[in-house]
Amino acid sequence: MSRFAVGHAAFEIDSLPSQPQVAICHGFFVTPASRGKGIAHQAKKAQAEILKGLAYDYAICTVLADNEAQKHVLEKAGWECIAEFYSARQDAQVEIWGHEINYGGNAK
Repeated sequence: MSRFAVGHAAFEIDSLPSQPQVAICHGFFVTPASRGKGIAHQAKKAQAEILKGLAYDYAICTVLADNEAQKHVLEKAGWECIAEFYSARQDAQVEIWGHEINYGGNAK
């Protein structure tokens, strides 16, 4: 697991087992006092640069379906919802989001 901090935000990036070109992005967090100030968008841009620098081809993450703020950040960063499922553990709908990082070996 690799944890990164960007100002008042943090996130983690791991490789998908058996498919090291796919990143699992998780643990994205902005301190409560910093929310609503564009910090999440800045952190998502920093995350994209790190993913490119680490030569990932694709990234995935999950988000609770009712987390509109996180979904807005993902959409603005070019991510797309690729699947949805019901999580019995969380008793909620969860979405899987994906984002292509490198195209044909060239960082986009």
